Amino acid sequence: MSKDLVAPEAMEAFLKAHPDWVAQGDAHGLTLRRRYVFSAYARGVGFVMAAAEHAERVDHHPDLTLGYRWVVAVLTSHVSRGVTPRDLDLAEALDRMYREHI
Repeated sequence: MSKDLVAPEAMEAFLKAHPDWVAQGDAHGLTLRRRYVFSAYARGVGFVMAAAEHAERVDHHPDLTLGYRWVVAVLTSHVSRGVTPRDLDLAEALDRMYREHI
């Protein structure tokens, strides 16, 4: 899959269709960030495990922070120093997994 950065128009369309995701910029480029909330700590752990297994399959790894009944996912392509189509695909996959672990 392409390592080209997502065009601004595509990013705007993605964020409009996925309002729980936020684009953030820093010295290393743009990232996507979402906070997932769970009904129990163990459900968050299950989500992290499912996300890790998926990330290994697609060879694209999110930064995940696990807290008490929440997980924060941060996506970026370090090689490209920003958000690529792979990040958008991973965000959508995480959203599908979330629905299975609430």
